[in-house]
Amino acid sequence: MYAQSVYICIYIRTKLHKQMKVSTLIIEKLLNDKNFRLNTALALNVTERNVQILAEKNSDNLTKMAAVKYYMSTGLTEKQIFEKA
Repeated sequence: MYAQSVYICIYIRTKLHKQMKVSTLIIEKLLNDKNFRLNTALALNVTERNVQILAEKNSDNLTKMAAVKYYMSTGLTEKQIFEKA
């Protein structure tokens, strides 16, 4: 029973995660603001170039918790960060 409920929670989170994309504001900041891109790369533990590629593709990886925490630390709100896909 417990394993089934854990599976359901993971399934729901996965479905919700796939529906969320970062907003065009975040994409523009990642493509045009080098400091924002570098700090996002540090948060995700990837290279700056990798973050640029993720932004060009509007990848789901930009919605990872570490990245979202960084976005929020810059003063952005959840409404400014996410848009429904």
